[in-house]
Amino acid sequence: MVDRSLTGHEIILDPHDTIQSRTDTRGVIDLANHTMVRISQYSREELIGAPHSIVRHPHMPRSAFYAMWQIIQGGDEFFGFVNNRAKSGDNYWVFVRVAPRTSASGEVTGYSSVRIRPKREAVEEWSKIYADILAVEQKYPREEQVQAGYQAIQKAMRKRGFRHLTDWVMKSV
Repeated sequence: MVDRSLTGHEIILDPHDTIQSRTDTRGVIDLANHTMVRISQYSREELIGAPHSIVRHPHMPRSAFYAMWQIIQGGDEFFGFVNNRAKSGDNYWVFVRVAPRTSASGEVTGYSSVRIRPKREAVEEWSKIYADILAVEQKYPREEQVQAGYQAIQKAMRKRGFRHLTDWVMKSV
């Protein structure tokens, strides 16, 4: 069994670090670059064939990933800030772009993801946003958490004057 404890130590990506991965349509990793291996602290063998959620940090609201899946399954690119968990229990923040990969006929065959170091101000802002969303999720039974959190994301987005999640995220870049 994998130790899922947290260390409280944050890995801060170098400005030149670019984490790249590719998944199938279910989110199972089929490509991970050397930077992903180094930062995540998983071996390439541990990453390939694993769900991308292997690096999911427990302080990330499930509804944030639901929002991402809604966007990419609709054929659009997703941009966001994500707190990931390394194998050791350390965490690392990334600014992410996830895009659908398509066949010559236009069928979605998987997703590509590129992650870079975010600005510190964005990490501070999105840490608070995600803590608020996670608090909403935790008020509900597990089967209702994603929908409650997604509604909280929509409400927070509208409160700040944004109609689309991408617009909200990109103002922090």
